[in-house]
Amino acid sequence: MILLNDFGEIVHRNAECDLLFNIHPSRPVFNDYVAEDVWSALNAYFSELPSSIPNEPFSFDITLHQTKMRYRFKANVATTFPSPSFVVVLSPLSQNTAEPKRRALEQGKAFLEQLPVSMAMLDEYGIFVGANRAFCDLLGYDEASLVDRMEADVTFAPDANCETPLRNNLKCHIDKQYSVDKRYIHKDGHQIWVRVFVSLTTDSECDSANDNVRYVIAVIDIHEEKQLQNVIATSERRFRAIAENISSVVWMSGADPQRVLYANKCYRSVWEESVDKLYSDARSFLDRVHPADREIAESIRFNTSGDSWSINYRLLFDDGRVKHLRDSGHCVFDSNGELIYRVGTSTDITAEISQRDNMVVMAKKLKELVDYDSLTGLKSRHAIMTDIQESFQHFKQTNDPSVLVYIDADGFKGINDTLGHDVGDKVLCAIAKHLTSHIRDTDVAGRIGGDEFIVLLRHTSQEDVAQILERLCSEIHDISLPGDMKVSLSLGAYDLSDEVITAEQWLNDADKTMYHNKRARKRARKSQLKTQ
Repeated sequence: MILLNDFGEIVHRNAECDLLFNIHPSRPVFNDYVAEDVWSALNAYFSELPSSIPNEPFSFDITLHQTKMRYRFKANVATTFPSPSFVVVLSPLSQNTAEPKRRALEQGKAFLEQLPVSMAMLDEYGIFVGANRAFCDLLGYDEASLVDRMEADVTFAPDANCETPLRNNLKCHIDKQYSVDKRYIHKDGHQIWVRVFVSLTTDSECDSANDNVRYVIAVIDIHEEKQLQNVIATSERRFRAIAENISSVVWMSGADPQRVLYANKCYRSVWEESVDKLYSDARSFLDRVHPADREIAESIRFNTSGDSWSINYRLLFDDGRVKHLRDSGHCVFDSNGELIYRVGTSTDITAEISQRDNMVVMAKKLKELVDYDSLTGLKSRHAIMTDIQESFQHFKQTNDPSVLVYIDADGFKGINDTLGHDVGDKVLCAIAKHLTSHIRDTDVAGRIGGDEFIVLLRHTSQEDVAQILERLCSEIHDISLPGDMKVSLSLGAYDLSDEVITAEQWLNDADKTMYHNKRARKRARKSQLKTQ
């Protein structure tokens, strides 16, 4: 027996073939040992394979160069990877049928023994007539224990029953070969998953049609593969159990993001449409995406160069409703670094966004309560003190001058006590309006408390402040008071210098200046009254 590849090269041969051909290692091609016209016919046969594999074994009578004897050449195709191989049996053309049968059987056994894969030979009843060492080691038997034993005896019963019609089709030449995954029973009793390739070979030199039937089986151990498949199947069941019971959309695509492999039932509740639409068109989810977000969502989801992504976008529905989504995922690579899957989740974060927006509004309102006086709208004591501290630090770094003006409302206490707090509040609001209307955009006004105010004149020296102070001291409008009641302002301006050590000192110096000016005004008024 000989094993040829699809180029006609001798891959394996038994000892009988070595004697027959006297094969030289440097000449392993079969056409070196047969006539040229014979090889042309064989080569034509090989060339037609594997695109058109005949149902019948190839048979041809040939004369060998070395022996000048006539032989019947029979070839059966065996499906192997990456290309088919051919099992060749050479039988002498003789009237003696017993000897060819014996020699063919011996040649077959010798051939099987040389092959590195697990192989065995069965008669037409499925009884072992030979097995190589690899096959025996796989099942834990020696060859003597297997010969004359039914293959079904070492096969898991349900698998053997399923294989019966396949073998009948082979025997009837309906099929040339078949393969099946099944379980053998090891001598120790445990099951072994194998993939079996079964081919039929016949010997026309035998008298009985039954005697010439042989099944050649090649066996691949796939036990670890099946175990891995079971692990994968279990993992897939767990994945689906988790994915179908979470509130986020879970989806999976192949290496090509245009091919969606899986999306859980949450897709319907979030997108409010059938997931079948997504399976038929991976881009259909974009129809719901807000037009302003569609371009970024498309570029991220269908970008094949990134390893992971996380983006937020909105869904816009026909009734005007908007949903906010967080779309994130990552790529899964095999051991060679090739992309095999893209897995992602889309989570409805509408409630989270709404809560965040509410918190922003609340924080803004809280800041306004902290930073602004609720009555006058001027900056609060806390906020104006922060501005004073910043201006002080800026002066220390850049020597950029600023002036602090401390203001007190003269006569306010009498108005508040006499006319009540409502009138007093209106007076304070009028003062605040008066201050803000007479300062620059770069300046800031604040209420320290009661009837005391602060104006911070940024980037201003004492020499430049005179005009501003004059405007601040002008008559306050929008105040309607009875009789001779009136409100005026006492101001104390103090500019920054190297003598000012702290921001608090700066404020105290402005306060002292204001009270000094206020007392001076009172003395001047009294002196004026005495003169009159």
